[in-house]
Amino acid sequence: MSKLTIANETPTFPFYHQLIGKVDNQILHLRDKRNVFLLDKVDDYNIKYFLNNVLTQPWNNHVLLGMLIAVDKQLTSTSIKSTQAPINVILKELFDIFQLKNMNEFNVEIHFYQYLKGEVFPEHSPHKRMYSLKAYSSLAYSCKRWVTSNLSIKQQSHFKRFLFKQPSFTSRDFSFNKLAIETRHHTRKSETDAIVGSLPKLRAEGHFRWNQLERLRTSFLKACEKAQQTNTELPLDFNYAEPERVGEHFYFRLWDKPSFVLHHQEQFSEHTIKIAQRRYRTYSVDNNQYFVEFIRAESTNGEEEAEGLWFAELFTEGVIGQWSQNATEEELKCKREWFTSWGYGEEDSSTNPIPFLSQHKGVLTSSFFVSLHQDKAQGTLLDIEPLYAAVTFGLLALDIFTTTGARINELLQLSRTPECLKIVQENNKVYYSFYVVPKGRDEVEAYYATDQTFKLIARVYKMLKKHYKSNEIPKVKYRGKGRRYEFTEPRPYIFQYSGRALKDDTVFASLRFLLHGLRMETQEGKPITIKTHLLRHAFATEAVQRGDMSLDIVAKILHHRNLTTTAYYSEPTSSIIGEKVGELHDIILDYINIDEAVLRRPEELESALKEHKEKVGVFNNVLGGVCVTDHVCPIKMACLGCQAKIPQPEKKHQLEEVIKLSKYGEKRYKDLGLPIEVKKARKMREDARTELKEIAQIEIYRKEQMYEPQVRFDK
Repeated sequence: MSKLTIANETPTFPFYHQLIGKVDNQILHLRDKRNVFLLDKVDDYNIKYFLNNVLTQPWNNHVLLGMLIAVDKQLTSTSIKSTQAPINVILKELFDIFQLKNMNEFNVEIHFYQYLKGEVFPEHSPHKRMYSLKAYSSLAYSCKRWVTSNLSIKQQSHFKRFLFKQPSFTSRDFSFNKLAIETRHHTRKSETDAIVGSLPKLRAEGHFRWNQLERLRTSFLKACEKAQQTNTELPLDFNYAEPERVGEHFYFRLWDKPSFVLHHQEQFSEHTIKIAQRRYRTYSVDNNQYFVEFIRAESTNGEEEAEGLWFAELFTEGVIGQWSQNATEEELKCKREWFTSWGYGEEDSSTNPIPFLSQHKGVLTSSFFVSLHQDKAQGTLLDIEPLYAAVTFGLLALDIFTTTGARINELLQLSRTPECLKIVQENNKVYYSFYVVPKGRDEVEAYYATDQTFKLIARVYKMLKKHYKSNEIPKVKYRGKGRRYEFTEPRPYIFQYSGRALKDDTVFASLRFLLHGLRMETQEGKPITIKTHLLRHAFATEAVQRGDMSLDIVAKILHHRNLTTTAYYSEPTSSIIGEKVGELHDIILDYINIDEAVLRRPEELESALKEHKEKVGVFNNVLGGVCVTDHVCPIKMACLGCQAKIPQPEKKHQLEEVIKLSKYGEKRYKDLGLPIEVKKARKMREDARTELKEIAQIEIYRKEQMYEPQVRFDK
């Protein structure tokens, strides 16, 4: 039975004193069965929302009691917020429109019922109505049950006044319920449809972009080294050519803080200029920093317009970080429209999206000096190291999300420990896996990865060692939303920087930064934002619908307990249905479109996903490459054109021989009057040509990985 504290005992919660006298004292001092104050177990994430949004409202005691009960039931902070926030929002709106003053005036059977019927706020979506009722009913039920089960009769009489009244109706009593479910389902499937089948493309583009920023960073460091060793007066102009595939030449200018001030004196005060000249305070050697100004990009072709750095637009638009501070109404409106055009906001919304706010020092967000003086430069000022950290974390996250289907809170558990990262060799085969605790579980479970994933983990580890100037990375506290209470012991987490573990939002911002500009739309033309859970849905759909995996295996990979959930994740999208119908039509009409060839991306070909734990005949040499299927051959040994085969440049000559043979076969079958065999020969030739194109991409990809820009300096 939960107890009340005695008078001279108080919680150690850091926000305790901000609550005294503003909420019910007995709620504030509730304990769990182990005699621990429930308030001491509340996550900062939840209490900060409460202090900023609920504390002064008439229902503050109701929500606080619900929060403490949820903590006692060991719900995650994310789950608590998902109930806390919608209740607070809808009650604010109802109290305002009905002009209610206190909870005694609020009648759920009248005010909430009218809202659900659409008699007030008719502009609210069916999903918002359904979600508001679900949150309210869930909290009302769970609080009443907990109070009656855990408190004495005397205590129950006190806490009864802080319980939300349970409504007599449910969502099934309203037409919006079915409509909301159908709308939500359609939105999820249409967004999944837009990216399913594109996961290899996303990974490949992520690698190409990381390579581009790595080239910029390498050139930047060379410029810094030249400035230091030769005592070159800044600014120092430098440029380099991108690989042939990119076909562009980039021009930059190296600055440090004093040189930037002294070359832009008309925009700084006399006091600042004097400090910069003396290299004093923020301009001292210890506080100085190098940064670059991106001047321009030129196409080496001459006929095409140069695209430049994929992320330059984010800085010229001024949307990195907390961009809305000190913005005028007109600027806010323009920025919101820009965000909406990229799928980061909703039309006609008054909220200010912050998709590129990392909330972590040293990751993505530029230093204070660079951010403050961005508008004083001719070009675009860039703080290189935060960008490099963002794309390095973003690429690892992208790889794990699209090859394992892991959740964000599982990703953040990755640590540099033998218990987490494991490499096992059996029968001359190497298996890679990481062990973390899935959502809703108490013990670690295995997530099967690829060698590519472990190479990316090693890359992050190498970056962190240089960042910390140590051979080891420090142990830090887990900071992912919802599960901080589960992982209290500091660990050498892979996703950390500047002495702190990364939060969910830092990973989200890094991922969006890495993939910005890859415009993806639903069939209705609505732009979508790449979200971690959307990648999880796409992974499941791809595995079941295109990879022919059974639901039970995919459920194991996704760490689902219920196959129904896996089935929901992996339902076929409209494009997949259309694709299957098209295949059926091809069979019915005896028609093969030999002009249509789908090229897989180099990254897909370089790294084959280990789809099952048990392997059957993997890595057999076949025509033009290596077979990586891990189950009974799906196409009865017809290897040419099979998606389970990785073409190899070393076997290009075999495919060239196939093309010659198919031409001879086509002519021979025509003479024999065998039209079906003629079509097979043509199909064989087209498959061989497609694989030769894939091999050509692999050769370019490998060559570009070895490319080192030749930096040219020009004072």
